[in-house]
Amino acid sequence: MKKILSLVMTVLLLSACAMHSPQLSHGGPASVLMAQAGQHAADGDNAQAIALLERAVRIDPRNGHAWLRLARLHFESGDLNKAEQFARRAMQFAGPDKLLKRECQVLLDKVRRNMKKAS
Repeated sequence: MKKILSLVMTVLLLSACAMHSPQLSHGGPASVLMAQAGQHAADGDNAQAIALLERAVRIDPRNGHAWLRLARLHFESGDLNKAEQFARRAMQFAGPDKLLKRECQVLLDKVRRNMKKAS
């Protein structure tokens, strides 16, 4: 039952992302890796999700959505430096996607607040 719920949640998440992500809508190896990463993240396996997203950005280095997902996972894992670095990279490749830019900025603000707390 847990696997079915995770799969449903992943499909819903990817469907929502596909509406705003031309990178996800056309398929291809990077999209497959992103979908697999989503499943691993939903299962709580952030290390495997990160590894898959790192492969996705090597295949499609201009995919801002993949960079943002990678940044979010590093943020969740507590690696604020990588979260900031990858969120900036996502912003760099956001192009005209205002939603992606806004999501990047929200994450960057969270990272900065947490960095201030840590120092």
